[in-house]
Amino acid sequence: MKKLGATLALALVAAAACGAGAVEVKDVYAEHGMVAAAHELAAKAGVEILQKGGNAIDAAVATALALNVVEFNASGIGGGGFMTFYSEKTKDVICLDYREQAPASATKDMFASEQAKKEKWSAYGGKSVGVPGWLKGMTYALENYGTMTFAQVAEPAIRLAEEGFVTDPAQKGFIQDHFETLNQFNEPGTLPFFDEVGLPIEGGTLLKQPALAKTFRLIAEKGIDVFYKGEIGEAICRAVERTGGKMTMEDLANYQMYVRKPVIGTYRGYRIYSVPPASSGGTHVVQLLNIMENYDVKSLGFKSAKKVHVFGEATKMMFADRSKYMADTAYAKVPLAGLQSKEYAREEAGRITDAIVDKPEAGDPWKYDTAEKTSFLGGMGDERFSTSSFSVADQFGNVVTSTNTINFFMGSSVFVPEYGFLINDEMDDFASNPESVNAPEPGKRPLSCMSPTIVLDPEGRPFMSIGSPGATRIITAVAQCIMNAVDHGMTMDEAIEAARFHNQSGNEMRTENDRYDKALLDTLELMGYKISLQEPLYTGGAQGIMFDWNAKGTDKFLNGGADSRRLGAAVGF
Repeated sequence: MKKLGATLALALVAAAACGAGAVEVKDVYAEHGMVAAAHELAAKAGVEILQKGGNAIDAAVATALALNVVEFNASGIGGGGFMTFYSEKTKDVICLDYREQAPASATKDMFASEQAKKEKWSAYGGKSVGVPGWLKGMTYALENYGTMTFAQVAEPAIRLAEEGFVTDPAQKGFIQDHFETLNQFNEPGTLPFFDEVGLPIEGGTLLKQPALAKTFRLIAEKGIDVFYKGEIGEAICRAVERTGGKMTMEDLANYQMYVRKPVIGTYRGYRIYSVPPASSGGTHVVQLLNIMENYDVKSLGFKSAKKVHVFGEATKMMFADRSKYMADTAYAKVPLAGLQSKEYAREEAGRITDAIVDKPEAGDPWKYDTAEKTSFLGGMGDERFSTSSFSVADQFGNVVTSTNTINFFMGSSVFVPEYGFLINDEMDDFASNPESVNAPEPGKRPLSCMSPTIVLDPEGRPFMSIGSPGATRIITAVAQCIMNAVDHGMTMDEAIEAARFHNQSGNEMRTENDRYDKALLDTLELMGYKISLQEPLYTGGAQGIMFDWNAKGTDKFLNGGADSRRLGAAVGF
């Protein structure tokens, strides 16, 4: 890792070493604290809190609140997510699970009919809405691990909502993509991101959201009961009901977030900490890295066609296992230890040859698990490439990485006008087959690929915090960023901006259309791959921080990276 000895945040700009097209690498360096997020204004909101003496949790909640304002289309109070937290005081890592869950009205067959599929009940409107957990997760983190009040950390977000921010042209595209459903499920004149004639606002528009500012002030004054047991919750239930769904105040009042033990793995001596189910992400990041550990990735080199092939085959096997074995562990027994086993990974690596396997059979991780073997019909819903992720490191040594979502960009397309936020469509992450263990049931949490991950170095010190949006590509994005740093010695932003590959089935190798290496792709085609060039957004939008320790291991220097595939920015001081 490269280090710039400076007291202020500096930017290092270099040519990306990995592809066609001028993708800039912009590493940011700082001594004291840093936030890397999907929008610069959100990162600045977090840093503002750090500079006022707040810790990483305080800054994380401030960042998340600001993202609700400036990236309203991707995450926020109407959704849910996961957080991974390293405490410098205890040297422990914990995970917070505030994933949305199905309301009491959910049934296994609610999305199985032809009408449900034709009218996309799971994706849009009230039937698609899961019980939001975001606010309960954020306030739990603040009250138990933070040092500031909600009112204090909400100040930057309230200011952004009241004074406004200048929108980016990309946001118009996200709104335009859901223009029909936004009009279908909302009354004219109620959407702040539509102009006076009912069209999506143009990029460069000053967008003010006074209703959202009012909501944050109300929560600061009355606490989260105003959301889960009071007037905001009542407005959510009305919005769900008027758009064809059913959610009750009991659903909201009964929602529980959970403090969970992280998934723990190792990769070449580095310790990997990530989220357990209801997210499958952490388990499968560890599984994928375990398989890749059987190969000398460093010697193969970043542009190696063999490395890309092996990674693609390992990815396909991992997703075959995810489809067959992974579920909400409150509803099914899952071979978590087996899936994360080094012995199982060696067995899986032994199945990889030079051949491109169309759809690998799932392995048998139960052989490497101590739990009683069970079987069930798996299956997954249809995760999308929205969502938002951020990382925070404070001046006290604490680290946070958090991934949050309302599922689709623009969520369910249902807006709560009185309080200024979109509601999630997380029910779309359930399987539509009522026989699947991942079919909807009251209180069940749908599977996710969200993987907010913290990596400790072989000496047990923070090495990296990393996370990404992008549905199934989250797992491969996080794994590739870790490999890029550990195996190829890349800086944080180099690791993030490097070309990523995703091969979930067959011979279709997907990568971005703006940073590929032509010689590498030509070689992959000769091997039998069909190259599919995607918009950069497809492979995620990773945000991360790396830690460079001095020779004595007593002081650190922060290296932030933020993904140009989104509007990412790292800000430090």
